[in-house]
Amino acid sequence: MTSTRSPLTDRTTPRPGQSLLRFSAVALPAGWAFLSVPLLTGWPVAPFVLATLFLGMVPVALLLTRRGQHTTVRSLLRDCVRLPRPVAWLVPAALLVPVGTRLGASLTGGGEPLTTELLVDLTVNVLSSLIIVNLWEEMVWAGFVQRTAARAFGFVRGALITAALFVAIHLPLALYGVDDAADLGRNLAVMVAAGVGMRLLVGALDVWGSGSILAIAVLHATFNATSDLVDASHDWIRYVVTLGFGLMVLLAPALRRSDTGTEGLR
Repeated sequence: MTSTRSPLTDRTTPRPGQSLLRFSAVALPAGWAFLSVPLLTGWPVAPFVLATLFLGMVPVALLLTRRGQHTTVRSLLRDCVRLPRPVAWLVPAALLVPVGTRLGASLTGGGEPLTTELLVDLTVNVLSSLIIVNLWEEMVWAGFVQRTAARAFGFVRGALITAALFVAIHLPLALYGVDDAADLGRNLAVMVAAGVGMRLLVGALDVWGSGSILAIAVLHATFNATSDLVDASHDWIRYVVTLGFGLMVLLAPALRRSDTGTEGLR
């Protein structure tokens, strides 16, 4: 008899590229299935985002981490609660995108009034998103996927591969509220800009913050919450700012000298 192996039952230690393929083979179909349900039924999206994360992504990333050679599940989980070194990296992680977006909005007249109520709501939004979603999301994307990709293909290509996978798993969301091809193209462009900008920022912060996934999750949470600082017609500023800051990371001297993965930036 001929035995078959699924991507997750193969007991051999996977190489980085193999780990990414195995992750993609499970996580992407799971994400497409879960995120398509609200599109077809009109049900709320949030529960299916959580299902994608906790059923389709986290278990796969932890299992592949356990079978890998370069880190352990314990180290990965420890990075999720560890402050960056130096701890001052929490400041740009928390403020870079919101402040940059707010400055852009002030130039275009698209900012919401900065009331106490807005700032309180923004803080609550960041903290709740950080604990419920972004910490675990970045454990997968930064801690497993992007580190694995950077180790195999270098910092820039690793960031772009991670961005491509990030966009791919969220593809059903690009179909929400779409009336024509222009709407779909706009949604995809936004996802690509955010994905590339965020993954470049995340890759640099992972190195400069000494591997603190907590700091990366703060960056992700504040990016999401920044939409509250501008009116809906000016939310494009957030994506332009994020992509711009991400591209600026490429000007770092260490990046110009080497593109050999995260170790080349230390």
